[in-house]
Amino acid sequence: MVKVIVKGILMSSLFIPTISNAAMLAIETGIMDWNNNATEHFGKAKDSNLYAKMIGAYGTEFGDLYGHVTLENIDNMDLYGTEINLVGQINLGESDFNLYGQVFDKSMPAWGETNTLLGFSWDKNFDKTYVQVALAAHLVNATYKAFDNSFDEQGFNGGYAYLNLTRDVSLLEQNFKVIWWHEVYFGRNEHYLQLAGDMDKTGFNGQFITKWLINNNWSVNLSYRYAENNMGKKGYHDAIFYSLQYKF
Repeated sequence: MVKVIVKGILMSSLFIPTISNAAMLAIETGIMDWNNNATEHFGKAKDSNLYAKMIGAYGTEFGDLYGHVTLENIDNMDLYGTEINLVGQINLGESDFNLYGQVFDKSMPAWGETNTLLGFSWDKNFDKTYVQVALAAHLVNATYKAFDNSFDEQGFNGGYAYLNLTRDVSLLEQNFKVIWWHEVYFGRNEHYLQLAGDMDKTGFNGQFITKWLINNNWSVNLSYRYAENNMGKKGYHDAIFYSLQYKF
């Protein structure tokens, strides 16, 4: 399913005119330092884990694409996992509203999920601040080997809401980028919740990111990652991410 969707989005992007286009490609590596609450629940899968990520974005006046591929627990093949995220927006005329689509795939040794989100978004630049909101239907295909069970109906799994606030900041003659993104899942399937471990029909997760832009290529990033009734655990758990990024 995910391969078909990703291939379709990538193929359709070939037909987007390259007028006023902008592109970005970056690589990032760092440590996900989960707190004791997470480690007690997940064990070494959420402890102090190394990761590497490739990030890309491409935008025109007609729409834009964003994607990242993350390799997690790269120092422990027993817990090795991948995360693939592809987000596309197609502008609706001259307005700031868009058709919105996202495919998010997470694969670990004992489980895997492909989440497809289809709906509408609104985004706008205000001087040094970027704002994006989205509302979408949520379709899921999940398999949890640890439960010797499969949730693979590729069915409707409630709704999805998203907020992104990004601002460029100058302080002490240094340049920073501050980002907060937050997503909420609601009305989720009870069978899915039992398998995933989230348990509550409404859950959220997000991240606060501070990027110190050393120059045009290098940045040092400090992030606070959090989740409530989401990402495999009922209740709250969080982490601090430390990373170094190179932008081509």
